[in-house]
Amino acid sequence: MVMVFSESTYNPTFSQINPHSLFRILVYSSAFYFFSFVTADTDLWGHIKFGDDLWASKTLHRFDIYSYTAYGREWINHEWLSELLMYFTYTIAGSPGLLLGKLLIGFAIVYVLSRMSFNRTYNPLIYGLIFVLLTSVLSPGFMIRPQLFTYLFTSLFLYVFHLYLERRKNLLWSLPLIMILWVNCHGGFLVGIGMFFVVLICEVISYNLKTKREAQYLYNLILWFILTSLAILINPYSYGLLVFLYETLSVPRSISEWYPVGIFDLSYLRLKVLALLFLLTIPFGRNKKRYWEVAIIVTALLYAFKHQRHTPLFAIVIGPYLTENLSMMLKYRNLPDKLKLSPPSYLLINIFLVFLIGYQLFYAVDRYIKAKFNIIVNPREYPVYAVNFLRENKIKGNILLPFEWGEYVIWKLYPDCKVSIDGRFRTVYPQEVIDDHFKVGNDRSGWERLINKYSTNIILARQSLFFHQLISSQSKWVYIYSDPLSIIFIKNEDSQKGILEKLKRKELRYPHAPLSIYFP
Repeated sequence: MVMVFSESTYNPTFSQINPHSLFRILVYSSAFYFFSFVTADTDLWGHIKFGDDLWASKTLHRFDIYSYTAYGREWINHEWLSELLMYFTYTIAGSPGLLLGKLLIGFAIVYVLSRMSFNRTYNPLIYGLIFVLLTSVLSPGFMIRPQLFTYLFTSLFLYVFHLYLERRKNLLWSLPLIMILWVNCHGGFLVGIGMFFVVLICEVISYNLKTKREAQYLYNLILWFILTSLAILINPYSYGLLVFLYETLSVPRSISEWYPVGIFDLSYLRLKVLALLFLLTIPFGRNKKRYWEVAIIVTALLYAFKHQRHTPLFAIVIGPYLTENLSMMLKYRNLPDKLKLSPPSYLLINIFLVFLIGYQLFYAVDRYIKAKFNIIVNPREYPVYAVNFLRENKIKGNILLPFEWGEYVIWKLYPDCKVSIDGRFRTVYPQEVIDDHFKVGNDRSGWERLINKYSTNIILARQSLFFHQLISSQSKWVYIYSDPLSIIFIKNEDSQKGILEKLKRKELRYPHAPLSIYFP
């Protein structure tokens, strides 16, 4: 029989053969399965490199030293702590350490959200289904990036609110401490303070509507909201970080993860399933009066459809709420009494769950084994061979390149080469530089302006006939290398005279043997 119960009252007997424990295992095997990406994120090289330089100099770089288009410009590195942690992890445990750290953060998120669900009325089948769906929606964001800390701290904030507002356990004192870490790990700390503000507003309204809450209960929220807000200022830039975020977040970004989610198409289907289930089950949560949680979920839903990068946050905040409401809906429809299963039926369910868990574990472990527990650098996505060519031939200068290759090149070629742009985006680069890179497309005149505007010595571009035609029309640029992914031109000038002479004498060294696909 399928039952609706709280964890504290559930005590299965062997004769029931209830698959409750297997559903819990399924949730974690799903997290293992969906979070086991082994491919390198475009900014991973930069994060570790910047952490390395920070630790070596024992000081935070306030001005850019890695690019030539923004050299000397102020750098608002609000992710310095996460970069330091990533550097330590990589130095101590290499790529396996980074992969393990990512998994541990994922498991911690699932554990915290599961504790919330277990503190409420829930059905094990519903819990399993919702959390498997939740982890699948989280998965696109689970690259090795500082934003993982935002996912973790969002879960912790939600759990602390749950304990205080529903179980009268006051851990609000922990939120300023978490915020100090958060504000120095990732700009997503605004999510935390926004959640706290929503909670406070909802509780102030509830209190003024003459709820049975005592005044001290509300005063505690106000006090810890103020202290959590003040904790934001404990960062290297103080209030300047807030000014920076205010000035930059409202400006549109030409990056896919900042694009909106299409409503009337099949993209992000699992997200839309969660959103639809939320709308359908709202009536079954009215008796709980969790207005604070509904307000957070609605806000997260709006941002999830506004920006693709926020879809994991919606999955986090919806999980426990949706698990309870769907369970209540089953109870309201008396489905537990209608679905009476015999012991053989439970046995079949157990067999299916064991098979599914086994498949997920096997596939995820196999992925790690094939990668030899390393992070994979796909040579079809990153200019592995082209950069190796530049390094082997000691070609130096300022490199004009695509946005997503910037931090890879910084790791491999700095300080001999500086880049035109990289993943630090508006924390370093002025809007003019960003526009120059993102708006040219295949516009010949736009590329000519970009090439001539900045002091560029080397062009590293994606392989295309367009670039051949563009550069062939300009005598001051010389083609020296290409592969299926990328193409390199150098400027015909005195600084490259030695390389040009080697080119004429056919003395340049070109990569022949396959290069490693493992990070870095």
